[in-house]
Amino acid sequence: MKPTILTFNLSDARLSKLRFLCMKLGLAVKPVPAEDCCQPISALCGLSAPAEASPAEAFPEEMLIFCHMDNAQVNRFLQTAKQMRFAPVALKAILTPTNAEWTPLQLCAELKQEREAILKGETPDHKE
Repeated sequence: MKPTILTFNLSDARLSKLRFLCMKLGLAVKPVPAEDCCQPISALCGLSAPAEASPAEAFPEEMLIFCHMDNAQVNRFLQTAKQMRFAPVALKAILTPTNAEWTPLQLCAELKQEREAILKGETPDHKE
């Protein structure tokens, strides 16, 4: 599968800059519309068929999910993004067997909890 970054809630200008950055690195970019946020992440990145689901709540935060990418590819992306002055996206995750079955809304909530715990100097409590 092609290394892909799922994007959520990026403005057109930021999405355009991200596409340019990813083109340089050979990465695909897939913006996920709000109506697809009820789908499991595995379906959004092509690992499973879409589920029959009721519409999910939208969330306003920008979020990136790195799919089919190893740590070296993610690190190269982050380094290149910094060099190109692409403003950081606070909520980022790498596709894992655990989060593959979550919806983007669930992942967003988990990442926000994790970020809050880190800011308080606490150890994040990860859900299985």
